[in-house]
Amino acid sequence: MSGVLTGQVFNIQRYSIHDGGGIRTLVFLKGCPLRCLWCSNPESQKSGPELGFIEARCVGDATCGAPCVSACSIGAISLSVHGVPVIDRDKCDACGKCAEVCGKDALKVVGEEMTVDQVMTEVEKDRAFYHRSGGGVTLGGGEPLAQHEFAARLLEAAHEAYLHTALETCGHAPWDHFEAVLKHVDLLQFDLKHMDPAKHQRLTGQTNELVLSNLVKVSSLRPPEDVIVRIPIVPGLTDSVENIRKTARFVAGLGLRQIELVPYHRLGVSKYAQYGLVYPLAGCEAPTQSHLDELRKIVEESGLLEMTGRL
Repeated sequence: MSGVLTGQVFNIQRYSIHDGGGIRTLVFLKGCPLRCLWCSNPESQKSGPELGFIEARCVGDATCGAPCVSACSIGAISLSVHGVPVIDRDKCDACGKCAEVCGKDALKVVGEEMTVDQVMTEVEKDRAFYHRSGGGVTLGGGEPLAQHEFAARLLEAAHEAYLHTALETCGHAPWDHFEAVLKHVDLLQFDLKHMDPAKHQRLTGQTNELVLSNLVKVSSLRPPEDVIVRIPIVPGLTDSVENIRKTARFVAGLGLRQIELVPYHRLGVSKYAQYGLVYPLAGCEAPTQSHLDELRKIVEESGLLEMTGRL
């Protein structure tokens, strides 16, 4: 695809109803500058393709003969003493040869280089649903602004096709990248992880100065109804009354009107082992309904519309 603009896409989720209004197609782009402790898509963090291994599907070399080992020409796969494949992720180049010979789909390459036209072909399949429901296409990730040129062109193509567009962002990107994408966005879903810069860095790997600066600029350019500020509600980390009150006051002070409280869940926990990672919040549980109600009241008392979303 030399000379043609491409992006790294790790999933295209059709018939989504939680990501921008109506029935939508959610396009997940790889790469993210943050490392949120509660991230439910660890396969989205690195910019390039990665090899995932679902051990529960693997039958072991005694049954299949481990063709994945011989298929790997660079020696990135070996067998444990129990006959289970072990991936050397420093060596692995995610070429996919091992996945091609795995008869149980235990190995899978996540991340595909796609053109704008290829993505739009998938998006167009559900056009009838967009029209009837007021839906469209949403870019998520990862962080779409990590691939700002591709994101901008893809959203522009969606507008050229008369589709509603939405962007989910953590807000951590150079303003010129943000601005290039923003002009093709109808609805912006902007995450605020934490108002305290030191805590934000501990929880995500980056401080929040750039995030807050970008939100201030966004609020001066976009109508309030086109921006939704999303707060992840992670027990013991982001869910303090103080943090929610400070966030609500900041958002209200910018003239914005909508906050979405997004409760923590554990749906992505099993993915970590697939990519050789350890889930950092092993003991964390979902917030209680009573606590969510308390936080919702704080948001509403700040004069903001509160919605409950999905992390």
